[in-house]
Amino acid sequence: MAGDEVAWSIRDALARRLEERDRLILRILATHRLLTTHQIAELAFGSTVTARHRMQILRGLQAVDRFRPRADRGSHPGHFVLAPAGAVLVAEETGEDTRPAVRRARRDRALATMPPTKLAHLLGVNGLHTALIAHSRAHPDSRVLRWSTERDLFVLGEPGDPDPYPRPDAIVTWREGAHRVTATIEYDTGTERLQRLIDKLALYTKLSAPNARHLRTLIHVHDDPILLFAFTTPGRETTARTALTRAHPDIPVATGVWKQGTSPAGPLWLPLNARPPRLRLAQLTPGAPDAPSLFETGTTRAPGRTRFDAPSAADAWFDADESDPW
Repeated sequence: MAGDEVAWSIRDALARRLEERDRLILRILATHRLLTTHQIAELAFGSTVTARHRMQILRGLQAVDRFRPRADRGSHPGHFVLAPAGAVLVAEETGEDTRPAVRRARRDRALATMPPTKLAHLLGVNGLHTALIAHSRAHPDSRVLRWSTERDLFVLGEPGDPDPYPRPDAIVTWREGAHRVTATIEYDTGTERLQRLIDKLALYTKLSAPNARHLRTLIHVHDDPILLFAFTTPGRETTARTALTRAHPDIPVATGVWKQGTSPAGPLWLPLNARPPRLRLAQLTPGAPDAPSLFETGTTRAPGRTRFDAPSAADAWFDADESDPW
């Protein structure tokens, strides 16, 4: 048997034991590559204990593999990746060739040795999605209509191409009640220089350019998207908002601080040219009935001078410390 195949006995035993909830987990693992026990509980279970028990069964059926990263203190939760047999079943459901799916699953085992910063970034992006699904499970009037990962956006070319396009960490279309918003997401753990965030703004303006219809069709963006920067600490958000505002973005941008255990659908988000209170994700659509009256880009002009509506605390910090450590 070739290395990119799975024995029929294993595939048959797995297929007979899978529940629909198991198939959902396997499909999302195929998309996200890696999920923790907590994230899997958000997807489909009422508690992490139940999720842990079911994932142990799926591991015994060779549908998933598990590892635990080393921790200086305490211990990390179980981290799960798709095993070759699970990859085969997902591929068969979608009509994909099973051999590339098996090869991807074997490569994803190497995530166990990924540097901690990259692992944290991947899990953070995936956690935004599972947290939205958890919110929709508790609120039937809301739903993730679409979630695309960076892996889904290969049509944009490879990083370093001569004319690079934006490569968001994810694209989400979210519906809550009568509101619907599409957002490109940059998840920031504070490891990049602020100049790198500013450089990304120029790339994202390509999605709003008059000739961007073909590009938006390639990545299935059919609404006017807002760019979301999700930060992990309030301090990082404050300094980034100052830098982003001074860059005069020509696209709608909002920022927020998100941590595991909170819902990204909630009032976490603040557009660059708006003052608190913060908005719910679904309120970020320009022109929505309860969106702020001022939802503009960083080029807002007041008579006689340039004017910004970013929080004054951010400007005060910037003026007080010209030696920006980022």
